[in-house]
Formats: sequence, structure tokens, C-alpha cells
Amino acid sequence: MFTNRYLNFAYLSVIPVVFVIAISASYEIAYSGSENEEEVVLNVEGMTCGMCANAIKEELLKVEGVKDAEVSHPKAKAVVKVEADEADVDELIQAVEKAGFSASKS
Repeated sequence: MFTNRYLNFAYLSVIPVVFVIAISASYEIAYSGSENEEEVVLNVEGMTCGMCANAIKEELLKVEGVKDAEVSHPKAKAVVKVEADEADVDELIQAVEKAGFSASKS
């Protein structure tokens, strides 16, 4: 065995670092995005504030096949992540119109 007790402690202090690296690498692999995922970008007209963007996002998330939606009031855009061949662009536009705004595919 080692005669230097600090050397043993140095080896033990590396274990948490290796553990954190392994966990973060597995997170990146698990959540890096799916191959069967597409992004649809919509131009949205009529938003006046962030609450408008929230209302649109809520309606978009109700559409079947939508995984996530990011709506930007300043950019007047909605980026919708959908499962490939699951969500129709017309359905997404109808969801935006249901929220009280108009949209078109970018």
C-alpha cells in the first residue's frame, strides 16, 4: 500500500469529478434530440406582449405530435419541435389562429 496518506486522498478526490463527467455525458446523449424530430418555423402576426406568446405556446402544445414550442414576441416567430410526419403545418397554423393570431410558414 501507499505510504503517503495525501496521495490516497488525491485519488479519492478524483472520484466525484469522474462521476460528474459521466453523468453529464449521459445527459447529453439522452437529451441531444431525436432523429425523428423536426422543427417548423412559423411567422406570427398580431403579438403585442409576452402573454400573447404564452397563449400561442399553450395552443401549439395541445396539437398532437408537438414536443416543444418556443414563441418569441420580439421576433414574431414560433419554433415548433414536432415528431416527424406527426404534426401538420396547417394544424399548427390553426392552433395559432385559435389563440387569436395569424400565422404562416416561414
